[in-house]
Order: sequence, then structure tokens, then C-alpha cells
Amino acid sequence: MIELLDLRQTLQAFAACNDNYGVSRSFGWVHATDGDPMQARFWLPPDEDAAFDDDGEVPTEARALGLHEYLEPGTFAGVLFVQKRQRPLSTLAEYAKALEHYCKYDAFLEVKGVDEALGEATAADRLAARYAGVGADIFMSFDLWLLAYADDQLKAAAQCVARLHEVPVGEALARCRALPLLVGEALDRNRAQAIKDDFEAIGATVQVHGFKPFPWMDAPALR
Repeated sequence: MIELLDLRQTLQAFAACNDNYGVSRSFGWVHATDGDPMQARFWLPPDEDAAFDDDGEVPTEARALGLHEYLEPGTFAGVLFVQKRQRPLSTLAEYAKALEHYCKYDAFLEVKGVDEALGEATAADRLAARYAGVGADIFMSFDLWLLAYADDQLKAAAQCVARLHEVPVGEALARCRALPLLVGEALDRNRAQAIKDDFEAIGATVQVHGFKPFPWMDAPALR
């Protein structure tokens, strides 16, 4: 069955992936109807076998819905990322414009006012996005803070920190005695969950700060 999505739903489907590898495993292609991306409908077939028939064409049932080959999933994600890198608080309409520009010119849309040397938003714009709870990538990300541990678990906590920060246990002990301690920054969902689980296994208290991919989304959380 073909599930048609609007642009917002399509972006959120990409954002739900853990990373670019997750994108490649989740979608075989991006197909869309003609017209402005804000009004278009999108289909995200789960693999290339579903995306194309034996002749390499968009399946008949998809073409009957007005769908045609749009972008390869990695390219679609790349357009979103470049737009976000230049303007972290981009609106849905701005992402639509970036996609439309890429499809028309086979080139990324250049946003005025960015740091041309780095090709990214100014420090002020990046800070504004962070305060708004929006991360740097098009996927959710997490900062983890170690807040507390039982007195008899200091060594276990230090061992966890030593592995994470790749420092000697002695240095990790000193860090653990000066809480709160940032134990992970801008982590993807899978990595953040694994680290949180490791600390909670020894009874430690970890604070999770989730950053959403797009401004209109809710702040993400771990289990």
C-alpha cells in the first residue's frame, strides 16, 4: 500500500532515523507528485525493490497517483542538512524552497548572510537554535549529564567516564567528584540510549537534554 505524505510528514520521517545510515536502511527512494513541495505529496518506499518495477520505472500504482522519481534518500537528506547548516531555524517553507532549487538546478541553495568561509550559519544563529532546543543535524540529538551516583559506586562511575572520555581512571575520578559532568554531547539516539543505560545500571542519575531536528517538533526523549 502506498502511503502519501505531505512535506512536513516526510521531513519528520527522515528526522525519525537515527543517522544517515538509518536513512539508507529505511527508504529505497523518494517519489513525489509534481509542483511546489509545499503542496506536493511524497512516497517513501521502504527499499528499491518497492520503489521501482522490473524495468527500473516507478510502479504503475504509484504513477496512477501522480508520483514520479524525485530524489535519492541520501540526496534528499543532504539538501535538508545543507539548508539547516546555513539556517538552523529554517521554516518548512524554506526547506521546500531548498528542495525545489536543488531539483531545478542540481545545486544546493545558498542562503544569504551565512559565514561564507565555513558555509554555515553565524555563531549567533547557531546559539539561537540551541536555545530554541534545535540541534545541529536533521536527526534528534542528546546531551547527557551525570548528576549523581551512590557513594559506593564512585569507582564504577569513574570507569564509565574513563571509557567514554578516553582518559585514565584517576582523571575520571576527579571529574566524577566535580558533578554535574557532561558525559556526552550531540549524541545520536542509539548512542545516547546506550550510555544512559550503562550509567543507570550502576544506579547513577543521568539528565538527558534532547534537541529536536526541526523547530516545529517536540523535544525528543530517551526511554
